[in-house]
Amino acid sequence: MSNWSATTFRYVLVGYVLIPLGINVAINALIGWLLFLDRDSLPVWGLPQSVAMEIAGTGFLLPLITAMISSRVLLGHLRSGIVQPIHQPAASSRIASRLVDWVGRVLVGQLLQNASFAGCVLFALTMFPLLTIPAFLALPTLGVDSVDQLTLIAIKCVYAGLCGLVTTPLIAVGLLCHAGQAHSRQSTEQDPRESPPVST
Repeated sequence: MSNWSATTFRYVLVGYVLIPLGINVAINALIGWLLFLDRDSLPVWGLPQSVAMEIAGTGFLLPLITAMISSRVLLGHLRSGIVQPIHQPAASSRIASRLVDWVGRVLVGQLLQNASFAGCVLFALTMFPLLTIPAFLALPTLGVDSVDQLTLIAIKCVYAGLCGLVTTPLIAVGLLCHAGQAHSRQSTEQDPRESPPVST
């Protein structure tokens, strides 16, 4: 993040961390309350309705919907100049820098660069195991076979908030880095030192 401008940092922090966090928590609280208004309890495991199935649904739908909305908004902001691309250093040995570079080029850049529905679905499928497996492994720590409505809503809110904190900034940073790499390639290809002289 050392090469981020203060404007870019605020843009990502507010638009792709804080605001989505509040929206994800509020929406999942409302959904949990509406869906299970008449249920006193819900099993932790099982079909068709359980805490595990709620986690699975959120683990796929949240990154899908987030990608469909956030990628379109961010690409529009890039085109209009509201936010500038992130230019990563040409070479870095730091693990964090390499991870960001991989995310920008492969996971986000290739899948979401055009904000297509197919790309968003593939992104959601890629994120699904990363978001759901840790949650499934944590479920046995509840120590119960079923939960009441308030506990379910709390679980949904915490899980949706955590998913949003992973997914939304990932999309923002990945697309901004991908745009920076594309800009750098264009600048190299259009190097004025290689331009033919203008005849008079």
